[in-house]
Amino acid sequence: MRTQRTSVAIVTVLAVAALAGLVGCSAANSPSPAVTGTTTDPGAAGPTAALGGRDAWLVVGRKGAPDLEVILASTAEQDYVLPNGIPDATWGHLFATATDGARTTLTHLVVQPGFGGPQTVIDGSWRLPTIGLDPTPVGVSANAAESPNAATVVLVEDVPAGTARTSSRFAVLRHTPTGEPISSVIELHGSFDYDAMSPDGSSLYVVEHLAGTPAGRYQVRAVDVATGALRDGIIADKRNVGESMAGWPIAQVRRPDGVVLTLYRGAEHPFIHALNTAEGWAVCIDLPASRDDAAAALDWGLAEAPDGQAVFAVNATLGVAVDVNPVDLTVRRTASLPPPATGSIVLAKFGHGDVGPAGRRVVVSPDGRTIFAAGSAGILAVDASDLGKSRRLLDGTAVAALGLTPDGQTVYALDGSGGIVALDATSGAVVGRVPVDGFDRLLAVVPW
Repeated sequence: MRTQRTSVAIVTVLAVAALAGLVGCSAANSPSPAVTGTTTDPGAAGPTAALGGRDAWLVVGRKGAPDLEVILASTAEQDYVLPNGIPDATWGHLFATATDGARTTLTHLVVQPGFGGPQTVIDGSWRLPTIGLDPTPVGVSANAAESPNAATVVLVEDVPAGTARTSSRFAVLRHTPTGEPISSVIELHGSFDYDAMSPDGSSLYVVEHLAGTPAGRYQVRAVDVATGALRDGIIADKRNVGESMAGWPIAQVRRPDGVVLTLYRGAEHPFIHALNTAEGWAVCIDLPASRDDAAAALDWGLAEAPDGQAVFAVNATLGVAVDVNPVDLTVRRTASLPPPATGSIVLAKFGHGDVGPAGRRVVVSPDGRTIFAAGSAGILAVDASDLGKSRRLLDGTAVAALGLTPDGQTVYALDGSGGIVALDATSGAVVGRVPVDGFDRLLAVVPW
């Protein structure tokens, strides 16, 4: 029987002004996941496969299914079906789009029985943008968390992947001072993709794709949202103004101060493009190169420490961990860690058609002490205070995505076969498995 939830906690509300007047919900009556067993046998049969006395709600996806499911890990019981959208911090609210080809509806869903929420309709076929390999959409200005009536939402034109473009269009939804929703379309000559937005929504940053060699050449441009016009000049690396940029985005971290860090697989080595969206400048931060890096490019991940004092770039397959100072945007520490204990591992090359986005490759424990990174040969657990100390979990098993419970005690891992396994975060012991498989995305462990 489906669990009935009458309310959902709301910690951070991401909203456009069309959502003005939305009433928040209390979490007082939200149920906690039930404890379903105590055995630690990962092969336990039946719908109540044990998780060692722990449980969680997981946000997952299946191959070929555009929507997401919220399931109870111990039983795989489906609680909700959700569109793939932009969640708030607790998955209590979700921005999502739906199109019939002629019109697109942006909805701010309230995740509770009955759903519902304010809607804005615009002409054309649009979708929320995504960055690199991360399947969770982006495109809402950071000020939405503090002032819904000031928020800006950017959509990209929904065209088939790989389509050659001579022009690029973006739909911008914002509001008048009185809170009335207004929309406009920005059209740029050339091939552009969404990159980031300033915290107040006044500037849209786009990646302009350039022809020529090396492959993947690009430059970042700023668009004035009010006029829809490209601003003069490019957003160059202020430390190396004449240096050209080339690469493919993998992951992105967006900080409240307006600094957006995007990890790229570069033509020669990985790097982080750090963009200050509030002030309109950028720097590039080089990451260690490796002769095996091209094969292991998919295993780079990026995550911010809970206190915001560090950003970690980790590749579990290569055994490389980098600590980036988010204030002066420099590499603070780099560590080379022991390689996987397994022998030969077949690694997916960047851009391989059979590999799709699966979720977060790197997560940091709530106490900030441990960095967990998924790789082609297991999980690397790195001591955040001493990057040289690490241990391996699920050694020899390809892991595509990770989720961590809010208490930091349990790690959920999506393996290469489409199954999800639960691990004790301290010991690394397997405490159970979700009793069904066939998943291709693990996006979150929600704090319900």
